[in-house]
Amino acid sequence: MRSATVFMVCCILMSFILINVRDVEAGFTPMGSLCDEKDIFIGRCGHDGSERCINDFVKKGAITPYSCECNNFRKKHICRCQIPC
Repeated sequence: MRSATVFMVCCILMSFILINVRDVEAGFTPMGSLCDEKDIFIGRCGHDGSERCINDFVKKGAITPYSCECNNFRKKHICRCQIPC
């Protein structure tokens, strides 16, 4: 009788643990996944356009990008950056 009770308690605990692990795993995105983000800012790219785009995104309040590409467009610049998803 005692072994049956211990077995039932173990089964219940294991089911709770497995349910919680699945819930936690569902909330995470795979490591290293990046999304493309694009925006237009005032001014030209300058000599270091990539760094300027990163600073523009940070000033805007966005997540700090990993890398950016800057292209001049009239009196503005277009930034294409990769940010964490």
